[in-house]
Amino acid sequence: MRYAGRLGLAAVILLALAAAGCGGGGSGSSGSSNPPPSNVSVSISPTSQTVGYGSTQQFTATVSGATNTAVTWSVSSSSSSSSSQIGTISSSGVYTAPAATSVAAAAAPQMVQATANQTTSGVDIAVPPLNSVDTVTVKATSQADSTQSASATVTLSGLSILAVGQCVTDTTNPNNLNCSAGSTGTELSRSQDSTRTVYLFVAGYGILPGTTYEISSNGTDVTIPLQPSNAGGNFATTSDGIPAVYFQVVVSPTATLGPRNLVVRNSGNELTSFVGAVDITQ
Repeated sequence: MRYAGRLGLAAVILLALAAAGCGGGGSGSSGSSNPPPSNVSVSISPTSQTVGYGSTQQFTATVSGATNTAVTWSVSSSSSSSSSQIGTISSSGVYTAPAATSVAAAAAPQMVQATANQTTSGVDIAVPPLNSVDTVTVKATSQADSTQSASATVTLSGLSILAVGQCVTDTTNPNNLNCSAGSTGTELSRSQDSTRTVYLFVAGYGILPGTTYEISSNGTDVTIPLQPSNAGGNFATTSDGIPAVYFQVVVSPTATLGPRNLVVRNSGNELTSFVGAVDITQ
C-alpha cells in the first residue's frame, strides 16, 4: 500500500508537470496569434522646409514593403490645433501655410518724428498680433500600416510681405511723417513729384538690411530713389515687433495708371512679389 501510495504521488507530480507544460505551450500559442513585425516603412521629402505665410510646399511620401503605397497626410503643432494657425495639407501632400492675421488699416494716421532729411528714427504702426506658431509638423501615415509614418518640420518664416502703406510728410510740420498701412496695398497719385515726398511702408518677415525693392513699371515711371539697402535708418519694427521698412517713392506725372506689383528680394536671393501692392491713380 505504501508503495502504491508513493507511485500515486509520483504520477500526480508527473501529471502536474505535464499540465504545466501544456499550459506553457498554450501561452506560446496565444503569443503567436499576434501579427508579425511590419515590413512597411515610410519616408518623406523634404524633411524640413521654410515656408512663408500664405505660401505652399509640395511634400512627397514613399512607402515600401506594401502593395498599398497610399498615405494619409496631417499637420500638427504643440502650440495650436487651429488650421488658421498651423495651415492645411491636401490629400496629395500640398501644404498651405496659414495666412498672417489680416492687417487692417490704421484707424488714424500716426505722427512719427523724422529728422531734417526726412528719414525717421523709427516707425510704430499699430497692427493686430500675428501668428504665434513658428513651426509645424507635417506627417505622412501609411494606409497599409497605420503604425508606420514619417514627419517633416515646417518653419513658418522667410520672406513674406504682410502690409503695405504710406508714410507721408506732414504739410504743417515737415519733420513729421503721417503713417498708415493696410494688408491690401496702397494708392499712389501720379501727380506726385520730388516736392511732395511719399514714403512707402512695408511690413513683413524677411525684411532686413540688404533687402531690395522694386515697383513693376513701364520703364522708369515709378522710381525708388532711396534704396533701403543703403539707408539702415529706414528699417524699424511695428508695435508687434514685425520687421518694417519705409522708402521714398516718386511717381512720374505721365506714369501709366493701374496696379503695380512690389517685387522684393532679400539678402539670401529669395524673391517674392506683392501683387497689386501699389495702385497708380490720377
